[in-house]
Amino acid sequence: MSKERVIIVGSGISGCMAALRLMQDYDVTIITKGQKEESNSMLAQGGVAAAVSKSDTPKKHFSDTFQAGCFHNKVRAVNQLVTCGPVVIQKLMEEGMTFDEKDGELSLGLEGAHRLPRILHIGGDQTGKFLTTFLQEKLTNINWQEQQMAIELIKQNDVAIGVHCLDMENQLHTYYGEHIILASGGLGQLFPVTTNAATISGDGLALAYRAGAKLTDMEFIQFHPTLLFLNGRCHGLISEAVRGEGATLVRTDGSAVMTNIHPMADLAPRDVVAATLFEEIETGNDIFLDIDAVAHFEERFPAITASLDAHQVPFRETKRIPVHPGAHFLMGGIRTDLHGKTNVPGLYAIGEVANAGVHGANRLASNSLLETLVFGEKVAEYIRTQETKPQNNPAIPLTSHAKAPHLPDKQLLQEKIWETLGITRKPEKITEFLHWIAAFDYANHTREAAEISHMLITAKLIAESALKRTESLGAHRILKGVMK
Repeated sequence: MSKERVIIVGSGISGCMAALRLMQDYDVTIITKGQKEESNSMLAQGGVAAAVSKSDTPKKHFSDTFQAGCFHNKVRAVNQLVTCGPVVIQKLMEEGMTFDEKDGELSLGLEGAHRLPRILHIGGDQTGKFLTTFLQEKLTNINWQEQQMAIELIKQNDVAIGVHCLDMENQLHTYYGEHIILASGGLGQLFPVTTNAATISGDGLALAYRAGAKLTDMEFIQFHPTLLFLNGRCHGLISEAVRGEGATLVRTDGSAVMTNIHPMADLAPRDVVAATLFEEIETGNDIFLDIDAVAHFEERFPAITASLDAHQVPFRETKRIPVHPGAHFLMGGIRTDLHGKTNVPGLYAIGEVANAGVHGANRLASNSLLETLVFGEKVAEYIRTQETKPQNNPAIPLTSHAKAPHLPDKQLLQEKIWETLGITRKPEKITEFLHWIAAFDYANHTREAAEISHMLITAKLIAESALKRTESLGAHRILKGVMK
């Protein structure tokens, strides 16, 4: 008897977690735009937030998550995240996942807006890499399809039944399944300055939108305060955990940036810190992380140390790292229930591409990896309750579009998105931007055309959401300028 087919778009932690829980009883295919190692999950430095210490409770984690999210979160979603989180962590540890320890106990870090240390980490600052690799190595019964860019979701009778993809030579490949899971990450590459992997350009969001899925809270984009900044360019993330270990944000003259800005100073919520740094930079100040107070920096942060050395940053002498804010995480996304279900039958979304309501208007640090683990488990649990017979799907062709579309230059598009939908926004600029992008076409006959088209669709959704929310909230900061 043939097995039900599960198609997962995305090779990060959420997709791999779902695949691990389904692979024994289902025919599972993972489609990934690049190599399977290319994902935001692999780049995650900070760790996994979970109430696992004796002094911590899910209730405390719930409270911190809600406060960081400006109380825009959904109660049931946050409750599921913080109560299931420790259970999922314990299960992974029983399966062989080892987190950093100190004196025989889990070593827990402190990050912004957490009331106490609750961040589990692996290899110091390499949590995402080790966790993703651990899961991928356990995926022994999976059909991997690498270098395949998803360009269209296939529907039949309003039910999602498959995915059209293009390979590196722009040849079309089609995959059918009874369950289609989007785990494709966020949208960092819409911006010229981002922590995200090069493959993360809003593809899943645009695909879902075109398939009729509902998206919500698209205006809430978190900008991480501290990216390594050299010669006008950013070169990856400097984890918030560095500030959790005692680093402070300073100006060139050594004065502290966050003094009198927020009661938690350098460990204030990310939206507060990013906006403060943006204002400083706009006035001409350079910003640095002063790491003088961080004990055993190189031992605690080996990956960051390697990056600093690779970019010839003299941090050992200066005790400073030059930083700049950049696009990091989308709180909004495809609207789902607590099991990853969307409003399109047969279509699920988990991880950053999804919005179940756990993050509200601003994500609490290190809740992202916890979300991928919990919702990867939950979508698998739900699929296991469904009795769906494998279908003989008809060959459904790709929706054709003009072969000579009018599309913007990618770099120009990124710059305009940063100017319009970056850390601080103005209604009149957003309106101008919407008029500008309205002139362009949609195309998916090549990977390049599809990516730019997906960026246009996603940017349009962000802009429209940003205009509708007329008051600043969390990561959405809108200035009421006077039209001239």
